[in-house]
Parts: sequence; C-alpha cells; structure tokens
Amino acid sequence: MTGVVVMLELEPSTEVLDAGEVDLSARVRFVHAAAADPDVPEDPGPVTFCGLDTAGLEREPYRPSGPGAPWYPPSQRTRRCRECEAALQAG
Repeated sequence: MTGVVVMLELEPSTEVLDAGEVDLSARVRFVHAAAADPDVPEDPGPVTFCGLDTAGLEREPYRPSGPGAPWYPPSQRTRRCRECEAALQAG
C-alpha cells in the first residue's frame, strides 16, 4: 500500500523513562492513516482519512511488508481507526 502514512494519536502523558524518552507504545490511543504529501512522500498530508489534523499526531515508521499486509502495525490491530480503514478500503 503506497501513498499512505501511518499516524499515531497519543494519550497525554507525563511519564518519562530513564533516558528521558517517553514510551510511545503505552500511549497510543488510535492508529490513523493519511495520504502521503505529493511533494514529500515520507510526510503525511494535512488530514487523516477520518478528518483529523495530522499536525497533532505522531508519525509511525511502519510500512506494510507487501501485498495483503495491514496498513497499520499488527501490534496495534485493536487501536486502528475504523473510519480510516473504511476510507482506505473504499478508495
């Protein structure tokens, strides 16, 4: 699935790990999909397929491994946005 950038909607958190890094996997609220920016394909467009502003989301480096692979990271299956998924399937 090309042209899709996976984005994470995170829970607010103040927990910081020893190295000063925040554990993002524990804070994922939903996983969204956005069309890639036509000028910079590694970056998302301005909104997700469900209409959220991508400026408030974190980019997820996951890329589908091939045809038939899910658009979202398999570990985040239960947190995938159903609206984004429906838009991807319809498009």
